[in-house]
Amino acid sequence: MDWLQQAMTLHQQGRLDRADELYAQVLDTEQDNRQALRLRGILARQRVDFDLSIQLLQRLGQLAPQNPVSANELALTYLATGELYAAELALREVIQAGHASCQALANLGAILQRRGHLDEAATQYAACLEFDPDDLEVRCNYANALMEAGHGDQALSEIDAALLRTPGHPLILANKGAVLCGLDEFAAAIEVLEASIDVAPFDDMALINLAYARRRCGDAAGAADALQVAVRVNPANARAVADLANTEMQLGYSASALQRCTDFLAKYPGERLVLTAYIYALADTGQCDKSAAIQGLEELVTIFDGAPPDGYADIESFNRCLADYVVAHPSLITNPARKSTTGGMQTGELNPAEDRIIEAFAELINAAVHDAVESWRRQGFNDHPVMAYAADHWTLRIWGTMLGSGGHQSPHTHPLGWLSGVYYVQLPDDMQVDEPRAGALEFGRPAAQFYFSADPKLRCIVPAEGRLVLFPSYCYHRTLDFVAEGKRISIAFDVVPLSR
Repeated sequence: MDWLQQAMTLHQQGRLDRADELYAQVLDTEQDNRQALRLRGILARQRVDFDLSIQLLQRLGQLAPQNPVSANELALTYLATGELYAAELALREVIQAGHASCQALANLGAILQRRGHLDEAATQYAACLEFDPDDLEVRCNYANALMEAGHGDQALSEIDAALLRTPGHPLILANKGAVLCGLDEFAAAIEVLEASIDVAPFDDMALINLAYARRRCGDAAGAADALQVAVRVNPANARAVADLANTEMQLGYSASALQRCTDFLAKYPGERLVLTAYIYALADTGQCDKSAAIQGLEELVTIFDGAPPDGYADIESFNRCLADYVVAHPSLITNPARKSTTGGMQTGELNPAEDRIIEAFAELINAAVHDAVESWRRQGFNDHPVMAYAADHWTLRIWGTMLGSGGHQSPHTHPLGWLSGVYYVQLPDDMQVDEPRAGALEFGRPAAQFYFSADPKLRCIVPAEGRLVLFPSYCYHRTLDFVAEGKRISIAFDVVPLSR
């Protein structure tokens, strides 16, 4: 048996270290062996050696630039590191060269959907389904992208068409339930999700959606039952643990909620969803000082009123360029589903590589993050939960929001981020005439469906053009209503640590 065959066998058996040694031996003698490059690149990704995986798969792409398989594997490695833009570029290059595959189209659709470019994501999914109309996962993703883009009727039609092809399939039923939840049709969602779980009782995400629908219909005890099963099925699912803790608070079992969060955070320090629940469970059990210290509204919510980035004469000209870019962006969607924006519009994620103005904005964010983290370290916050995900390298997820009179953002957190923030680009001239807090950024008040008995600790920050506010991603925040002529334009962002 030759080295490559031995390596493949060991790889399949999960003996990754020895398999890697043999792949390396093959490449020592045949440096352009495409199969060895691909398989060792995949193995390196499995071993979380992302730099080696990228190096090998980039080499494979140079040898086979028209092969969508190499581009897709490279994109998957970039995705594992959190580098969405690099993953998207790898897939676009091979697709635009006319060498698309169903897998490449599906993965590009998933990246675009994650970045909030929902109409374009739906287009990629539709193209993939032309290759393979029976791909159930892609059809479900297509339906969810349509729903999030505001095309609810079309989303349900796609799901129902899939059910006609494969009646009673649990994946399709689970996704129909998710779509119905997104459309606030909770009673219908419960019926569909219960049918899905009857067939596939260990689908933790279906159980989480079922619990959400039950809570929205007033059945907290039923929600707790579903979440108990979800936690047993997947003890590492932070959403299930956080939702169960909050449901326990609603039912009056705050001590149990606190213990649940404490146990989870001992294994996964700093996990944002559970840390948010932990903050309110502490307050609910009378530990208000500890809760406030972790939340850090006074110490960690940081305001920057600084100079414009290099290349811009003043903050006014910089803001005009930002406003023009956001208003004209093709990904703007009115009142996007599953988002906090109401009475306004929101873009998908903005790529700093696509325009100098967003690149300059990213430089502004990076400088603020460096300054804030250094300040926190000097103040002795090294052991604070906010630093659990601290990193020297990160990527930015950036999106624009435009609110009209009466618009607002409901309370929410940013569970994918380490730090988050908002920058105020343009404010209506008369927004603060009658009410100084109109349109302000309020921290500490949780979402309406988040239950706890203690009065929340709050902090309110009045917006100003050119002001950047940085805060831990686990902090609940909202935008207060305002009545004024003109648009309120802001740009929000998440700081996401890279895995390499």
